[in-house]
Amino acid sequence: MSAANDDNGSNVRDTVTEELPVVGDAAASGSSIFAIGDVHGCASELNELLNKLPISSDSTLVFLGDYIDRGPESREVIDTILDLRQQCNVVTLLGNHEAMLLDFLAEPRSVRAGLFIYNGGSSTLASYANENGNFDFPPSHVEFFRALLPCYETERYFFCHAGAPEIPLAQVDFDAHRETLIWSRSIMRTEYRWNKTIVHGHSPRPNVELLPWRINVDTGCGFRGGALSAIELPTGRVFSVPRSGVRRRVYLRDLESRRRALRFRGGVPVRVKIGARVVHYETVDYSEIGMLMRGLSEVAPELAEGDVIEGEVGPQGLRAVGFRGKVVRRVRGGSGAHYGVEIFTHKPAEQELLEEGDSSEGAGEADATPADSSSKPSPPPLPGRARSGERSDDQDA
Repeated sequence: MSAANDDNGSNVRDTVTEELPVVGDAAASGSSIFAIGDVHGCASELNELLNKLPISSDSTLVFLGDYIDRGPESREVIDTILDLRQQCNVVTLLGNHEAMLLDFLAEPRSVRAGLFIYNGGSSTLASYANENGNFDFPPSHVEFFRALLPCYETERYFFCHAGAPEIPLAQVDFDAHRETLIWSRSIMRTEYRWNKTIVHGHSPRPNVELLPWRINVDTGCGFRGGALSAIELPTGRVFSVPRSGVRRRVYLRDLESRRRALRFRGGVPVRVKIGARVVHYETVDYSEIGMLMRGLSEVAPELAEGDVIEGEVGPQGLRAVGFRGKVVRRVRGGSGAHYGVEIFTHKPAEQELLEEGDSSEGAGEADATPADSSSKPSPPPLPGRARSGERSDDQDA
């Protein structure tokens, strides 16, 4: 098995294919481990949270992934984490949003690239935009994303982004179990018991979930009403900072048109509910707030301007994103009708999970208020932006 060493000699997983020598718990030597949940582009909240944590040079900070997307400060989040490495031990894990970013950078016209955009990726690209409106990632940030670890473990804890497969942890293989480690939410309902406590994020809840067999540190900072949280181990002391105010969505702009968001070309699956049927379409080009789509069947029902439609974008399953929109244009060509759709709501699965948890009490949830709550709560070249060949001067659909 190949194990990578962090700057302080701790063994961390790179390719998990055989038994991994684990590091001792930091607390055993008088220092603490702080696990930090999904940040999602909220650098201001991250800095406020870090100021609350009693960090020393011997502390270990384990970031559980999803540093980017949704919030407006993805670039600043990465800068903060890189600077933090000069102060203490920092372990950074791969989240599904970083995996989607890497897919986007590798092939901007792929279906996986579309998933990145529909899951809040345009805000990340906007944070990296230069004066010409093109996204431009510093080499140090590209290396940061490429070096993220699938998981990390100590004698008592197994850290990962989403969850662990229901097998002995010594048998975890990143290639074989990638979907579970960074995408699946099966851990939220599992009855399996591992020999270590699983510490994860990915599935936002109103409060940190502190259970004997797992700890969920994602409290939905990427969404309105959420917070950014951390937990000190092994004490179980929770620290939390509420998301600040109501934020306007930020998108990578197309400087050559009046659209609010740049369009990307590519065929992303779209499923629209029409009566009792599910009709299949595909995007011609798209942004987070609009798309031009075409039917995949000659017998697809005709849509009219003004029709309100609901459905999903992306492959069926874990990665699909629900949306609601309105048909604002209809164009008939040789390949059939094309429809311009303005998307006015879309709801990732994480938001649904957070809202579900907000309306019910979660068993074993810890109060997301700090225990001392006296304070208020040379890489290869990257692709340039992919342009849409079709534009509108006055609308995003």
